Amino acid sequence: MKNKTLRNDLIILGILVVLIGGLFLFKSKQQGAKIVIKRNDQIEGYYSLDDDRIINIDNENIIQIKNHEAFMIKATCPDHLCIKQRKINKKGATIVCLPHHLVVEVIEGNEGKEDGKVY
Repeated sequence: MKNKTLRNDLIILGILVVLIGGLFLFKSKQQGAKIVIKRNDQIEGYYSLDDDRIINIDNENIIQIKNHEAFMIKATCPDHLCIKQRKINKKGATIVCLPHHLVVEVIEGNEGKEDGKVY
């Protein structure tokens, strides 16, 4: 009787671990998330992380969106620190290029609808 109870408890515990892990993976993808690109505190535009694309910012910075992540692939700044930053895909994550006064930030899908600049 004791072994059956222990086995049942382990099965329930295993199912809970799988469910919690699945929810964590689902939440981390953030379907519908966007990036907002700001230059000199002016919004350049909003871009969905759901669509793969390359974004050219005044031939100085090139941002790529691929597999629901955004990252800098080219920059004309001297140190290229913005290129060395990690890929971003979670709300609040940013890429910053100080010489070009450029900030790329991940926002939720329902943010940024007011000005209609969604690409």
